[in-house]
Amino acid sequence: MTEPPRHDASTIVGMQAKGAYVVAGLFVAAAGLAMLGPEGGCVAEFVIVALLAIGTVLLLAVSGDPMPRTWAFAVAALPSAQVAVLLTVADTSATQTQEVTTTVGSGAALCAFLCVRGRVLPGWSGEIAAFVVYWNASPDFAGAASTFVTCAGLMLTATFFARVVRPAAASIYALHDERTRQVTEKAAADAARDERERQLRRLDSLVRPVLVHIAESTQLDEAGTREALLVEATLRDSIRARALDVPDIVSAARSARERGVTVQLLDDGGLGANSGQAVEFRRTVVEQLDAAHSGSITVRVHPPDRNVLATIVVSRVDHTERFEFDTHRIK
Repeated sequence: MTEPPRHDASTIVGMQAKGAYVVAGLFVAAAGLAMLGPEGGCVAEFVIVALLAIGTVLLLAVSGDPMPRTWAFAVAALPSAQVAVLLTVADTSATQTQEVTTTVGSGAALCAFLCVRGRVLPGWSGEIAAFVVYWNASPDFAGAASTFVTCAGLMLTATFFARVVRPAAASIYALHDERTRQVTEKAAADAARDERERQLRRLDSLVRPVLVHIAESTQLDEAGTREALLVEATLRDSIRARALDVPDIVSAARSARERGVTVQLLDDGGLGANSGQAVEFRRTVVEQLDAAHSGSITVRVHPPDRNVLATIVVSRVDHTERFEFDTHRIK
């Protein structure tokens, strides 16, 4: 399932990009190489790397801004769990071994990115908990502090990011969304204005000759009456059958009415979702209108999500034909 963009500070640092998983995988792989070494490691070291991988995936995959509190505290618990597992195999008196620095550093990275995801309290809580676990097994406070002191700069930087950059990012994206909304509204207004002007021009071209004829004649003759009825039918079609209001069908419908055919065009909105069938359907409508010399033709576009997309009913004196269109073929 694709998650919509969160529009937060994590976007700025690329945490929502597809490449973020590649970078995260390389980070976990590097930590695993440092922990396990070329000769492989013990079960505890595999567990530490696995916990890092779990935390990394959660930071990237869990949606929500800020990160949901439950998941945030779950990630915050992983660094202390890593340290607890490490203490089962590592010598705490040797504070700068590769296993110790990798475990402590990777845990600090998880807590730092919790801050980036908007959870500063869980991030610091996780880092402090990891320090306490390590301190309890360490010979002295100074030794434990020297192991974790290098992580303080990373945590302070992440906290600064959370307190300064996150609000700025929120403002930036709020302005971006507002700008997008204004552009969308302007585009809709421009489209409505253009359509209104188009319809006015069309109305003028259709109706003005009839009105001029009526104004100049003391009595509307048979030709004028017939023309007025044809114009009225064309305008009615443009309102009741928007999907069929295309030049070929308009011309064919007018010609059929001039030959005495009763034409009804109806549109309930289902043709827009099936553009692949639209060309074939409209072509068939024109063919049936051109072929008719009497009787009636009723063309209806059905509502969306129906099995039948549209129907054409051709009634003549001796028989009636019905054409049905589904999303695949003509029946």
